[in-house]
Parts: sequence; C-alpha cells; structure tokens
Amino acid sequence: MEFHQHTRSPKSPNYLSKMADEQHVEVVVSETERVEKPVRKLEKTVLDNFSNLVNPHEKVRVKSSINLLKHLVENQSAENENELKYALGRIIRGLGSPTVNARTGFYTALVALINIQDVTLEDIFEHLNKQLHKAGSNTKGENADVCVGQILTCGAIMRSNLWAKSSDDERTKILEMLLKSCKERTYLSLVAYMFITDMFEELNEKEFKKIFPLIKLEFSKPWPEQNIDTLYLLSCVQNKYPILVKSKLLRKTIGTEEIICLESLEELCSVLMTIPRMTALKHPIYEIISKQLAQSEHLSAFLGELDKNLERPNRNKQLIAIKIFSIILKNIKEMPVLPDLLTKNFVRQTLNYFKTFTGKEKDPEFQQSMHKFFETLLDAIKSEEVTSKTKIAVLKKLLFYPGTFIFEKVTRSKIIQQITSTLNKEGVTKLATVYKGVVKGTEKIDSENSLNENWLNNDRLYATHLLIKLLNHTAVKNENDWKVEQLGFLMNLGLLKPENGINIGCELAEDLQVILSQLVRQLDAKLTPDNLETILRNPIAKEDFETWQKTIAIIAKIDKKKKKGGLKSVFLTLFLHMGLQLFNDTKLASESLKELFICYERTKKSRKNSGNHDESEPNLNEENEVDPLWIEVVTDLFLNLLSHNYHLLRSLIKCVFPHLCQYMTATSVQQILSVLDPKNEDNPLSNHIEESSDDESVAEEESDLEEEEDASELEEIQDESVNDKLRMALHKVLGNNGYQTDEESVDLDQLSDTEGGKLDEALGEVFKQFRPNYGRRKKQSKDQETLTHFRIRVLDLIEIYLDADPSMILTLEIMLPLLQAVEFSIRDEHQKPLHDRLKSCLKKLSQLRKFSDTKGVNETVLSDLLKSLLEKGTKNSMIIQDMGIQIADCCIFIIRCSDLLISIESTPKKMRKQLKSSIAEIISCELQSYFHKRDCLTPYVLFKNTLQLSWDGVLSLVPLLQEYIFSEDIKPFKKSQALELLRLFYTNQRYLSTNPEKIKEMLSSIHLEFSSNVLTLFKNLCENPIQKNVREKFICNLFHLLTAVKCSRLNIDNISWSEIAESVRKYRSYVTFSKDAKTAFRKLCNQLGVSYIVKMKPRTTTLAADDTESGNSKVETKKEKQKRKTSNKETLKLKKEAKELRLRSLSEGFGKLDFASATDVSIKESEEEGDIAKGVGEIQRNKQSKKLTQVNGSIDKSKNGMKKRRKSEAAIDSEISESEGNSSNKLKRKMKGDGENNMNDKSKDNHISKKRLSDEDGTFKKTEEIIHQVIFCY
Repeated sequence: MEFHQHTRSPKSPNYLSKMADEQHVEVVVSETERVEKPVRKLEKTVLDNFSNLVNPHEKVRVKSSINLLKHLVENQSAENENELKYALGRIIRGLGSPTVNARTGFYTALVALINIQDVTLEDIFEHLNKQLHKAGSNTKGENADVCVGQILTCGAIMRSNLWAKSSDDERTKILEMLLKSCKERTYLSLVAYMFITDMFEELNEKEFKKIFPLIKLEFSKPWPEQNIDTLYLLSCVQNKYPILVKSKLLRKTIGTEEIICLESLEELCSVLMTIPRMTALKHPIYEIISKQLAQSEHLSAFLGELDKNLERPNRNKQLIAIKIFSIILKNIKEMPVLPDLLTKNFVRQTLNYFKTFTGKEKDPEFQQSMHKFFETLLDAIKSEEVTSKTKIAVLKKLLFYPGTFIFEKVTRSKIIQQITSTLNKEGVTKLATVYKGVVKGTEKIDSENSLNENWLNNDRLYATHLLIKLLNHTAVKNENDWKVEQLGFLMNLGLLKPENGINIGCELAEDLQVILSQLVRQLDAKLTPDNLETILRNPIAKEDFETWQKTIAIIAKIDKKKKKGGLKSVFLTLFLHMGLQLFNDTKLASESLKELFICYERTKKSRKNSGNHDESEPNLNEENEVDPLWIEVVTDLFLNLLSHNYHLLRSLIKCVFPHLCQYMTATSVQQILSVLDPKNEDNPLSNHIEESSDDESVAEEESDLEEEEDASELEEIQDESVNDKLRMALHKVLGNNGYQTDEESVDLDQLSDTEGGKLDEALGEVFKQFRPNYGRRKKQSKDQETLTHFRIRVLDLIEIYLDADPSMILTLEIMLPLLQAVEFSIRDEHQKPLHDRLKSCLKKLSQLRKFSDTKGVNETVLSDLLKSLLEKGTKNSMIIQDMGIQIADCCIFIIRCSDLLISIESTPKKMRKQLKSSIAEIISCELQSYFHKRDCLTPYVLFKNTLQLSWDGVLSLVPLLQEYIFSEDIKPFKKSQALELLRLFYTNQRYLSTNPEKIKEMLSSIHLEFSSNVLTLFKNLCENPIQKNVREKFICNLFHLLTAVKCSRLNIDNISWSEIAESVRKYRSYVTFSKDAKTAFRKLCNQLGVSYIVKMKPRTTTLAADDTESGNSKVETKKEKQKRKTSNKETLKLKKEAKELRLRSLSEGFGKLDFASATDVSIKESEEEGDIAKGVGEIQRNKQSKKLTQVNGSIDKSKNGMKKRRKSEAAIDSEISESEGNSSNKLKRKMKGDGENNMNDKSKDNHISKKRLSDEDGTFKKTEEIIHQVIFCY
C-alpha cells in the first residue's frame, strides 16, 4: 500500500481521499473506481492512525503508533521517502496540540519513529521550523502551544538514540532551543528541566562538562531570585555531579556554601513555601529536599524556621507543610525528633481549618491530606525504635497547647486512640500520670498567654474520660491493682471532699458519678452513720442513709442470684445509679428509690404467681386491678426523671428502657404521649413550674393584666392597619404581575411557569410578612423553654420504643398524637427544636416494616385513621403546606400496614377483601377530589408516594389518571401532574415485576383507549399546532410518559407505537421545542426506534374568504385596532393614576416595596407603630410637608374634604368616558390638585381613616376575588 502527496493509485482511491483531507488537496475519483470498490466497504487506512493518536484511551494511542510504525518499516524504499517525511512532519505538528492526549500520542510516536527509522536532526529541525514556529498573528495560547511542541521535540531527541549520535554542536543547539522555549512560560521550566535531569543518567562527567555552562546559567541566581524549578535543577546537578558544584561555586551563585545550612534555612523555606499554582504541590523538589532534611543535622532548626511561615493562615502553605512533614516522617532516622514535627503554628492552623469546615464547605482535599499525614505519623510511631517517652511527647503536642483534648473531635480522626494503642505497660502508666495531673491541675499548660493559667473543667473532664479508657488497654489487662488505684482516685475526687483543697468543678463531679457506679460497694464500706457529716462532700440525713442501706441490700440480693438477665439487670442498673444519685440530688433519688422498691416487689410477686412463666418475664395480668401496673409506675418514674435536665438521668433511661419495651401497654404509652399533648396541663413539670413561679406570679399578675388591656387596644388598631396594608400589598403584587385594573381577572392557566413561580414566591412573602404576630413575638419564658426541652427528652422514649419491634396497634396510636404535636410546634417559632425532633420520630415511624403483633388492627381501624388523616388538612391550608410530607408519610404507612395484614396468613379472608377495597376506595376518592375540587388541599406528594408502592390498589388509580389527562374539565397544571403520576406507575419496576401478565391483562382496555387518545391529540395538534390550551410542559410530560410505558416491564403490545411515532414526528415538524422538550423527544424517539431528526415545515395560517378580498380593508382594520388599543392604554393609565391617588393614603409604607420581585419584602414595625401612635393624618402631613407650600387653599373640615374628593373622582370618571385624547393633561392636573388638597386636611384622624377604608371596600372587591382564587389554587 502506497500513498503520496501528488500521486494517485487506482487501487486505493479512498486512501487518497483521506490523504487529501489532511493536506487540503482536492482529489477527483472516477465513477469506475467508485463502482469497483465502494467507499463503505473499505477498511480503515494508515492515515486513520494519525487521528487515533489523540484518542483519550492509552491503548488506542499505543496501537495506532505501532500500526503507523509498522507500515513505515514494511514499506522502506526510495519511493516511500515522502511517506516518512509526511509522517514526521505530521507528528511534529501534533506536538503543538492544545490537548494533553494529543501531545502524549504524538510524542510516543515520535520517540519510537526516531529510534526505528533513520531520521536525522536536519530533518527534525526542518519540520520543526516549518510546523512549529511562533507568529505575530497567533494568540498567546497558540504561541504557548508552539513552545510546548518545541520542548517535546527536543525531549524526544534527548530520550532517543539520536542524542547519543549527535555531535557537541548539535547537542548545544538542542539545549539552546529547549532552554529558550521553556522561558516563554513559567510552567514550562519544569518540563524542560526534567528532560535535562533525565539525560544525566546517560552522560559521564566528561560529556556533561561540555554542556554544563549552558545549564549553569539557569541556576546561577542568588537566593531571592531562586524558585522551585531552578532549585530542583541545582539539586539534581549537585547530587549527580558533586565535583562540579562545589562550595565555592555555590557561594558565587546562590550566596551560601550549601543548599541546606543554617544560613540558607530562611531563604530555603521561603522558596519552598512559594508556589505559583496548586499543581506545584506535586513538584519533585519537595521529595528531594525533604529526604535530605530527614538525614540533616539542621532538621530541628529547619522546622522552627518553617513554622514561622505558618503564623498566618494560608491554605497553600499549610498543604506544603503537610507534604514536607509527611516525606520527612517516611525517611527520618532520629526518632526522638518526631514531636518536633508537630510545631505550634502547624497544630494551631490545622485545628483552625477544621473548625471552619461547616455545611458544604468541607475542603475534602485538605482533610484527605491531613488524614494521610496522621497515617504516616502513626506508621512512624509504630516503629520499634520509638520509645514510650517519644509517644507521650507526641500526644502532649496534640492534647496540650496549642492542641486540645478534643483534637479527635475537631479533626474527625482517631489519632489519639491509635497512638495510645501502641503504648506498652510502662507507657500506659506514664500517660495515666499525665492525665491525673491534668485532673488535679498539677500538670503545666505551657500556654504562651499565661504561665499560671488553670485547666478548664472541660479539659479535665476529657482527661478523665481518656484515663477511664486506659483501664481497658491491652497492655494493662492483668494489672488489677493498678486499675483499683485509678478508680479509687476518681472516686475520691467525685464523691468525697478533697484533702488538699483542690477544686475540680461541679461539672466534672456530676459526670464522674456516672462513671463510678461500679464502685458503689467500695463507697459503702467507707460510710457509717457516724461519719456522714465529715466524709461526704454533700452530707445526707440518716433517713436517706437508711434508704441507701436498703438499696445496698437489694443490690446484694440481686448479685447473689445466678440468673441476672431480663428485669433483674434493669432493676440492678436502676438501683446502682439512683443509689449514687442520693449524694447528688437527695430528694429526687429518695423518692425514685421508694417507687423502685414497690415496682421491684410487684415484679417478684408476679413471678411467684405466674408459676410456669419465666422468671425474667412477669405476668402482667396478675396484678391488682385497682393498683396500676408496675410498668406504668416505672414509666411515670422515667417521665419524672426526664423532667430534670440531667444528662446522667437521660443516659440512664436510654440504657434501660429498651429492655422494658416488650412490657409496654396502651396505658403506659398513653402516659408518654400525654406529655406531648399541648392541651394537657398535667405533666411532671407542672408542680415544679408552679412551685418556682408562685412567688413571681402574684407580682406579675397585675402587670400582665395591664399589658393584656394595652395589647388588646393596640391589636384592634393594628389589625385594621395590617389588614389594609395586606390588601394593598396583595394588590401591588397582582398589579406588578400585569393586572393593572379591577376589571381584569387572573387566569392562572394562562400564566407561564416562570410567571407562576414569581407570583407564588411574591404571595408567599406577603402572607409571611403579614402573618399574625410576625416580628412581634415575645421571648419564650423560662418555664415554656423548660417544657419544650422536657418534651424533646420524652421523645427519646418514643424513638426507643419504635426501634424495639412495637405492636402495630400501639404504633398507630402513637402516630396521631405526634401529628398533633407537629401542628402545635408549627404555630410557635420557639418550638423549632421540638418540631425537628417530631419530624424525625414520624419519619422513623413511617419507615417501620416489622411489628411484634397485629392484634386489634382491622379494616375499620385503618380506614377510619386514614380518613381522619386526609380530613386533617382540609381545615387549615397553612397546616397542609407545612405538614404535607408528614401527613403523606403517615398515609403511606397505613397503606403498608393494610398490605402487611393482607399478606399474613392468619388474617381472615373477609378482612383481606375489605382491606383491599376500603383503602383503595379512600385513596381513589381522594384522588378524584384533588383533580376536581379547587379547594382540595390534599398533598400531591401523597399520590406520588402511593404510585411508587408495591400495592395492588394503585391499579384502581390508573384509569382515573388516564381520564384526567385528556379531560377538558381538568386544569392544565393538574394534567401535567396526572402525567407525572402515570409515569411513576410505569417506572415502578418493583411492583410491575411481581405479576406482569396479570397487570397487563387488567390494563389492556386502558392501554387501547390511551393509544387512541394520544393519536387523536397529536392529530388535532398537527391540524392546529399553535393551540393556547396545550402547553409545552404538558407535551414534555407526555413524551416522558410514552417513554416510560414503552420501557416498562409489561411489554405492552396493544398500543400503536408506529402510528404514535409518526404522529409525534409530524407534530415536531410544526413546532419548536425548548431544551427539556427536545431531550424528552429524543428519548422517546430512541425507544420507538425512529430518528429524532425532523425536517421543519413552514407555518401556514388559513384565512377566511372575506379576509382575502381586500387588502386595504385589512390594513384599515389593523390601524383601527392599533388606535383603539392605544386609546385603551391611555384610558387605563388615567384610571390607574386616579386609583393610585385614592389609595395613596392607604399605601403608606409600601412605596418602595416590590413584591413581584420577591427579593426583600419587609414591613418596618416602626411605621406601623407610628400610624397607631400619631394617627394616619398626622403621618401624612409630615410626609407631604414639602407639597403643602404649593397648595393655594386648605379645607377646614374633614367632611368638606371628603365631599370634594368624591366629586373630583366622579368628574374624572365622566371626563375619561367622554374624551380619550386631549383631556388627559387637564385630568392629570385636576387629579393632582384634588389629591394635594385632600392631603392638606389638618383635621384627619384615625376615625376618618376607618371611614375611608369602608368607602374603599368596593374598590377592592375584585382584587379580593383574585386573592381568593390564588389561595384556593395553593
């Protein structure tokens, strides 16, 4: 096979054609040649290998290079010299490509070509000067690409055998071009220097001396002018040829005798910490210098100098420090230097960066680098050469200043625990001594701010936690005496008075009581009735000590029993903790222990009476019917404990309550739910709140009554003002959206999606600003805040119960009270924490799949509960907006419960049928209401989630949705929703795959009707493509639905897909689509197996016969319409100005607001207060003071002013109706004069303002209708 630039071969015309395409030469191929060898049957040519060299896949590039070289080698002849030249020129030109893949491919081919073929330097430089040369017409980027090509060409020569064959002059020429090209851009220096350094391996000292003068010029610069590239070149030359780079030369060039010495450390750190771009972090200089530093005696000095560059926060410098420290850790020999790597500024900046990572700003690159550094540090510490002293020094660097005891929490790592796990027995004991010194305050902080600074209680608390963890260390597994010593130390600090006067803080003492529960016996051995006053930190009475002794006796009895599982373990834990609580809160613990004594005795009697029952499971039905069950008493006790804001008690209940969930009854669950009921005033906090507020209530009653009276008077005035301003705000929103007159009405169906979104946002902002008590909320009282936090803690019990496979009937009983609590929390902004927690509980409840039993649940219970949920949102539209997701989740949960009952074999057949029909009927009725009733507030997400269920009831919804798609009575936006719901059904693969044939048969008639309706729709659209009642969004959703139906598991074959494809393509030829519609159309065409490329047809409009008879009459009609339109605009403008004048007094405070833009809608409270305090008339006089000087008269009485204003309005209306052109200026002047006269009335007051509001009610009548229409649509 041969190819030439100016010859043709009759055997391979296609080769010439492709060759011509590359060289821009026109080639004519005869018809006979085309007949002999068709183009489509030809295989790929050698020229295709050039285009494949730019392929992003490496294998393709390598294969193309091999094929190209193979062809050139196999066709070596004098005639084929042109082929070699062409290939060489083409490859060199490709090196100047702006893409990395292309450069890589062509560079690989060039190196191989030079090594295989006899290519001379003259040929290379000839093509180089011809193909890659800078020009004034090139852009900066193009010239940069040319320089890259020149560098790569020189590099290919240096890495091929051609370099060894070159003469000294030729080598000099290559280096000169290489060094010249790399100076054009700063980022090219490293590429050129790496070619030079790679060449060092092939040159001996004698050969290198010949080119050394050229290279020396590159790094012969003083330290201030050095950069990481020149430093890299200098380091490589010194490492390879140290004889040439001696101290004298370095002193002359950079100014110091060594690269790493005490004199150069400051300049060296400055060079290393200055990078032009982030990619420089991968620069090889860091590897070279860091390895040298790891073996250098100046390492500690270098670390101190480097730390000075980290005084101010700089992300790039911090990343460079991480890289340098990581390399040093991998190559370090002197292990005692490890703590020095954790310099103060480095640790402080690391913590500061991690503290700033909030929300989405996580900076994964920095976190990943830091965690890799921790891994490298841990690997170095695991070395056998590292002593325990060094490890403890590293820990102190991280935990002490500038570190912190919460270092792991801040950095999201486990480095402290991991280093601690490497300690031996000696190291653990030494570290324990350090922690004990922090707890006692004897350990120094080493803070730069204060020499006598004391440890914070939080630090001492964390030190205590770390000390406790050391007790479980594997190195001291058998050191029981040492463990007892540490626990005794903690017990003395936590419960006994200090002997040396050390104050450890109440926070630490309270938390230590939880940790030291296991030492209760040791504590009891030290207590006697005689030493209670002297030994205890908080002395207790003798009666309480008797309670303590009784608790100890019960604990001893439980410990003696062999079986301690079940309730015994629960009561043992409760007795231990509440016994210790006697020394903290004596009253609470004493009362709680007395109730526990009773409950424990009842469980013992239950076990005795149960006979064959297991000891750990008492018979709950054997107790006295008059007395409450023991579980109810325990539940009440837990609620009482949770009412106290003690983390200790909350942790205790979380620990034991999961073991009691199996004994929960409806009454005990109701006890918990009653606390969440906002209407229920009986709760464990009531007594506490009453006691704490008795002294204050008497003093506050009188002030509260006075405030209520004043508030009621103010609210009457404010309500009127707010209502008026709400009307004006809504009127302004609708006016700015294009409805300037009262005669116009809002047709929501004619709004575009963008306009509808803006209107939606604007109305939402208006209602938000004018909602009751907005911006005037009082601060939540202390008692209310306490009650809120108590309810949040009580939700712990609900969540724990839901995690314990609860009963279905109890779960359903929990659901409604939680929803009521959500409704309550929505209405009060102070209940935001409770609201979030309630939503979390409801989400967990709605996701339950497993229940302990289904007793008591039937079709009546589920149907009534589902109806009540659906009716809940019809009472208040605000509730359905804020609770829509929660209500929908609860409805889906009921549907799942019904489906679960149907699947259980023990469920009677009659109940199964009733469950299927009743639940499906309720959902179907609700779907019909949603699409037919404008005031239906059922959340749309309910139907979306329902159609994604694996539930047979969804089949009853499909016919309804198909009917709504093509019904003329359904609003367009709801048609789009119906399309989306159907699409969700056909993409519900989990349900459709359960029994596809049965589902397909049941929907067979529906599919036929659907096919017919779709064809009819597109037929009508093709006849009249520009139909206003059909929006593009509807068409787009219809395309998505058709795609989903075609791709579904049902394999529907009774739909006329070929006709639909033809109709869709025909419709596409008439209309233009947006981006989303185009995407949907392409997907549909791909599924239908047709091309989405359609030739557009010109639009034609059919004209009536009368319209075509006379062109002049048509022109005249257009002129008349334009004239009438102009006059209407002027009339509307005058009406608008008259109306604005009438409403000016009511629109105070809204002049600068633009609700349509909905960017910043705010109502200043100061303006409303001013209206109330001074009166509307006085405010108007203040704002119109500048205009009063222009008025020639004033009206003394308000009645005359009002009459005059009404007369002027009547005159304006009559004049507008009589003249549309010349009278506009007079009307404007008259309106302006009358308006200013009205504004000049000095006797206006609040009563006149109210009268004016009543007169304007008629003006706003149609505006209110518009508002109601918008609200119903919401």
